[in-house]
Amino acid sequence: MKKIGYIQSTSRLEIEEQSELLISQGCSKIYVETSKNLHYKDKQKLQDAIDSLSSGDILAVTRLSILCISVQSLLEVLFELEDKDVTLEVVQQQFISKDTHTLDELLLYLIEFIEDIKVEKRSIGLLNGKRVGRPPKLTKQQVVKAIELKHNQSSKQVATRFGVGRSTLLRHIAKQKKAS
Repeated sequence: MKKIGYIQSTSRLEIEEQSELLISQGCSKIYVETSKNLHYKDKQKLQDAIDSLSSGDILAVTRLSILCISVQSLLEVLFELEDKDVTLEVVQQQFISKDTHTLDELLLYLIEFIEDIKVEKRSIGLLNGKRVGRPPKLTKQQVVKAIELKHNQSSKQVATRFGVGRSTLLRHIAKQKKAS
């Protein structure tokens, strides 16, 4: 029986932290995923780690979110490991796939996994320059035009013209003036 580790850099844990943790847990070999592939089948090092395992071996990770980025992919990995009679050990969440767990414990693991995935997807989106949250109601050009119109018209009239509420208009104008 051998214990193999698998790590990938995340927004929560860097590779060095994960490797120290897995070495302290007795991993004889650690596979390091350098690519940021989201789907587990595209993670070559994960596939190498799973292929190197045989019946009775243990695959260790620090968190479930290291393996994949969706519940469906997580289930596919778990089924693949179960077919090979390999145990999955998640060190930080104290999860061992061969142990029996109550429904509450399983739900807790799943909730933690989903929260980790949300954090990862958000950080990936931010790195790619994507906006987080709702898009603004008015563009910068519309706000500049609204400021010009507000000199001759009331806030309510200008807001109606742009199809937004008065408070939304005033909030955008204040944000524009603050940025200038």
